[in-house]
Amino acid sequence: MSSKTGRRPGESSRRSVSGASRDRVLRTWLLSATAAVAVILVGLLGYGIVEKYWIIPQKTVATVGEHEISLELLQQHTRYRRSQMLNQYISYLDILQYSGDQRNQVQDLLDQIDQELKNPVVLSKSIMDELINMYLIINESRVRNIVLTEDEIEDAIKIFFGYQAGGTNISSSSVETEDIISATQTSNTQSPTATPYTISAYQENYNNYMDEIQVDTGMSEDTFRSLFASKLRTEKLRGVIGQEQTYPEEEQVHVKHILLSLDNLDEAAGVLARALDGEDFDELAMQFSDDESNANMGGDLGWIARGQMVNSFEQVIFDAEEGVVSELVATQFGLHIVKIVERDVRPLPSGVIDQRRMLAFNEWLAGVRDNTSIDILDWWEPYAPTNPTLQDMYDKISESK
Repeated sequence: MSSKTGRRPGESSRRSVSGASRDRVLRTWLLSATAAVAVILVGLLGYGIVEKYWIIPQKTVATVGEHEISLELLQQHTRYRRSQMLNQYISYLDILQYSGDQRNQVQDLLDQIDQELKNPVVLSKSIMDELINMYLIINESRVRNIVLTEDEIEDAIKIFFGYQAGGTNISSSSVETEDIISATQTSNTQSPTATPYTISAYQENYNNYMDEIQVDTGMSEDTFRSLFASKLRTEKLRGVIGQEQTYPEEEQVHVKHILLSLDNLDEAAGVLARALDGEDFDELAMQFSDDESNANMGGDLGWIARGQMVNSFEQVIFDAEEGVVSELVATQFGLHIVKIVERDVRPLPSGVIDQRRMLAFNEWLAGVRDNTSIDILDWWEPYAPTNPTLQDMYDKISESK
């Protein structure tokens, strides 16, 4: 018998059950879909983090023969260099307050650092260049059996920290970290102040410094020590290549000069006329020369070999005859009145020999670069480090107080 509604008995309840089932299925599906989307999003986020901090840093930015330079290595060295530059910047700011007549020179140094820090890609490229040289020097050192011991590296690091056996402090300036392939720091990460201290104090200082550069630059202890190894290896190879060169006696010129400002052409012409008329050159130099380093010695520059002076000055002194006073010579330093005291063939000064050995090494390095397979990529440029910043350094200084 049918109900008054015309539905069969139980039909309504069956439909209610069926609707509830559909709702449960729909909710289950929605929950599953939401969970799946969440898993995908988390996975993408996780991959993004892994890619940013692990995958991309390990990618190659350059190859030097068989060696590969990773983005991570480039970034570490660049951040370390930035921190060194920032420490230098802060030091110059302090000096600026007391610089007096040197204020413009100090400001120029500040401007130069500021400009370099504002160009992270350019700075990173200069670091890349140094890393390439580092591997070229490693290769040549192997060929020439140049050995570097851990003791030598440790000694160089101790000098950097101003420590020597017996607890006597030594100047940390004898190992400049800017030369250390170059290098980069903070804690500022500052270069540690050299003070008398024991081996235990040195170890504590060293460990604290390692903690700081790890946080500030991501540089590991091994990489930090490699900076010193690279500098020492370069010095050894430079010495070997330099010793292969011969430096015979050469013609040199004993020179005196009077230096005047480029703006004082009339005064310079007047002094020149007096010198040409036979007035005592030494007296004129003491009275008029702007070169404070030798004016009181009659403008005596001593014996000069080729390659020591700027080209325009060198050409005049090597072309002029003995005893002659030259016409005015213009250089970036000012206007020069030059007197050739005497000429002779003499042994080269040690400074000139060192200069020529450096030149020989640089020529060797340029030649090796030209003949080595070097591939420099550019995909990494958006990842050129822009930190640490000056504010980071000031924050660290504030935290340390």
